[in-house]
Parts: sequence; C-alpha cells; structure tokens
Amino acid sequence: MDHRRVTLPNGLRILVAEMPETRSVSMAVYVGVGSRVESKVDAGTSHFLEHMVFKGTAKRPTAADISQEIESRGGVVNASTDKEVTVFWSRVVARHYLVALDVIADMIRAPTLRAADVESERRVIVEELRMYRDQPQDRVHTLVDELLYPRHPLGWEVAGREQVVLAMTADDLRAFMDRGYAPARTVVALAGPLDADEAIAAVEAALGGLAPREPAPIVPAPKAGKPRAKLLGKRAEQTNLCVGWRTVQTDHPDKFAVDMLNAVLGEGMSSRLFLELREKRGLAYDVHSYDANYVDAGHLVVYAGFAPQNGAEVLATVLREIERMRAEPVPDSEIERVRDFAKGRLELRLEDTRGVSAWLAGQELFLGRVRTVDEVCAIIDGITPADIQRVAREYLRPELAYIAAIGPRSSLATIAPPATGPLAIGIAS
Repeated sequence: MDHRRVTLPNGLRILVAEMPETRSVSMAVYVGVGSRVESKVDAGTSHFLEHMVFKGTAKRPTAADISQEIESRGGVVNASTDKEVTVFWSRVVARHYLVALDVIADMIRAPTLRAADVESERRVIVEELRMYRDQPQDRVHTLVDELLYPRHPLGWEVAGREQVVLAMTADDLRAFMDRGYAPARTVVALAGPLDADEAIAAVEAALGGLAPREPAPIVPAPKAGKPRAKLLGKRAEQTNLCVGWRTVQTDHPDKFAVDMLNAVLGEGMSSRLFLELREKRGLAYDVHSYDANYVDAGHLVVYAGFAPQNGAEVLATVLREIERMRAEPVPDSEIERVRDFAKGRLELRLEDTRGVSAWLAGQELFLGRVRTVDEVCAIIDGITPADIQRVAREYLRPELAYIAAIGPRSSLATIAPPATGPLAIGIAS
C-alpha cells in the first residue's frame, strides 16, 4: 500500500495514502491509550474522556458546534475507546478534509472539559454501564475476560466502574489526558484524493505543537486465573455462554494461524460452529467465535445464546468441534475457502478511504510499520492445515478452557469446564 510516513519532532507519526480515484477523505487518529492503563481507582477514565472531548473545545464551545461543523458538510465524526487505543475518526467530502482535521485536532488539543458537562455526561455513562449489565449477551463477554485476565484492566469493562464514574471530576479527566495522550503514541492517518505534502503540513500545523511526554506505562498481562468458570443466575428466556482460551499477542508468529483457526471454527455463516449448532441442530440463533490480540497477550472466545434446556448439548457440541480442530487437519477444500474468506475481507476493507486510514493507523501504532495487502495475503496463503492443527493443540487444550455463562440457575447446573479434579468456581455478582 503506497503511503507517505513522517515522524514529527514531538514523536507524532503521520501517514498519508493518496487515493485520487475516490471522492472522500478519511482521517483516523489513533491514540495509544485505553482502559488497560487504568487502575481500580480510575477505571473508565479513558472512555469518559473520549465522551467529554465532544462536549466543546476552544474554537467550538458546544457539542452542537462540533457535530454541525462536520455534518453540515455531509460528513461524519466519531470516536471509540478500547483496551489499548482511543480512536477519533472522520470521513468527509475531500474538499472539506482540512475542516475535519481542525475539528479533531481541536478536540485533542483544547477540550473545555467543563464541570457542568462532566456532571451531565456522567449520567449518560452510568446508564451505558447499567445497560451493559442488564444485557446478558454483552455482560457474558466481560465475565469471560475477568477469568482470562484476573484482577487486571484487560479483564474489566472498558466503560469502567460506576462508582468511579460517579466520582469523576474535570480535573481528573484533564490530568489523565495530560499524562496519557502522548504524541509518541499517537498516529494520524489520512486517505483520499489529497496531496500528501499538503496533508502532512496541515497535521504538523495542527498537532505538531503538542508537548512530548512519556507514554503511560502499562501493567503486564497476568496469567489466566485459577477459577475455571463464572456463572451468573438470571431470570431469562435464554442462556448466554462464552468459552475462552488465552492465545497470543499482536506480533506473535502464531497470530495469523490462530486467525485462520478462528475463521474455520466460528467466523461467518459458513463456519463449523454455525453450521453445526444453528443450521444442523437448531440449538442457537447466534453462535460465533472471535479472537483478540494485545501487545503482550491474546485470546479466542466462542459465544452462543440458546434456550436454557440446551446448555449441556450446546457446550458438548462446542467442545467437540474444538477437539475436532485438535484431532484432524482442516481439509484442503475448507482451508482454501477460509483463505479466500480472510483475504477477501481484507481486500474489501481496504477498498474505501475509511478502511485504508484505519489500516494505516492501526498497523503503525501496534506494529511500528504497515504491512501491505500482498504481504498479509502471502502470510495467509502460507498457513497450512498442520499450522492450524498445531495452534489448536497448543492453545485450545481442554484443561485451559474458561467458561462464563448467564442464565436461569437450573441451566447453569449443566455447564462446567472440561477439566478433571476439583474446580474453583467464581460466582458472578
């Protein structure tokens, strides 16, 4: 992927891909700070801050001023917070991209962070936290994270803890931004029909004045916990189940083999879990698997939602499909399908400016370089059935499985980790 890359004196990196055939410019600003730099006393600060910068800036005092600046030009601006990154992005008609850059730069440089706005926004975030707690299909993923990363920010809900949010002040948010938003851990990527020299100069003018600072330290990922299961009784018409395993970090040589394993197992309607549990047995409406990678850890999780009386059969079927991955090489016809699936998803993702800007920023932030599409496709083509079987045997061992479930108590009695000997069961509150 052709692009220009520049590092400013303060450490901020700029990447620009000229795409003259498009009509939009997309910008992605990846700030390498998220919920994993937090502690119990400030859990949720990065997410709260991401909300607050949209409340007003030096140039645009209100939330309406910010949104109208972009939306009046037909564009969109938004943000998200994850465990290791906060992302600000915008997509606009090409002729307005300097306006979008100015809006996002102003949000990062000079948010007002007024006490009155903090007070109103805390109520919104508390409702968001309560919504997650009331939705078993969301909360069950946090429960399995707590098992995989015990007593660690990687195992906590990104939005934080209600008692912390209720006590948050504008000074707390400003202090977090001052120590966390380090230019050396910030990447700005733009893609579209623009001139790279002009774009680089504009970003430097907008953000080159940010003072350099040391990036916020992170606590290394812990070993997975001793409790094998977390079960939460709840009156409901459905039981929600997650089965998880620890895998590998972002730059590990096995990452793509685990990705391919995940695609075979539970990604999409052609995956083994979907075909077996939904199409063949009719046991679940939603069943899938996903994997995630951090700088020093990773995991793979299978999720299923099903009628409470089917818990034992669903779990047995999931574990049987896992054991099949461990016992049998993936047939050539299936791995060819999954290769085309993985490459096709990547190629389609990079067809528009938003996909390209996000790819450039994410690759640069987490890897320090940008892989090309051809490079990634070559890696995918090089993964063999033996590679997939090897990582299944190494990481998806039965005794390393962790189980989280939310549903009627009667259904939880049939759900237990596939391990021998006494089990430490953590009961969710």
